[in-house]
Amino acid sequence: MSKKEVKPQPETVKSIEEIILNYQPDKYSAIPLAALWAKELRRKEENRHLTVNDILEMALRDVLTGSVDWKNIKKQLSPETVAGGLQTPSAGEAEPKKSKPAKA
Repeated sequence: MSKKEVKPQPETVKSIEEIILNYQPDKYSAIPLAALWAKELRRKEENRHLTVNDILEMALRDVLTGSVDWKNIKKQLSPETVAGGLQTPSAGEAEPKKSKPAKA
């Protein structure tokens, strides 16, 4: 008798919905990570032609498949993404003055 050789089956591409449903760790901790990763992907020149939905799907897929996690995303994030888009006023710009409450 000859032994049957087990051929490895090619990995099928899973839909994003299936990946989300089968994701074992905390799904809610993956949301902020995916948002940060999507911002970083959007800043990259090779992704400029993609739509927002494509970038979000790519970011979700990367996070949920484990190719991106909190440890290695900090190394890859640009300073603009880390700052969260918050800008401090430059030297030429004055901060808005707060009005004093009226005395009664």
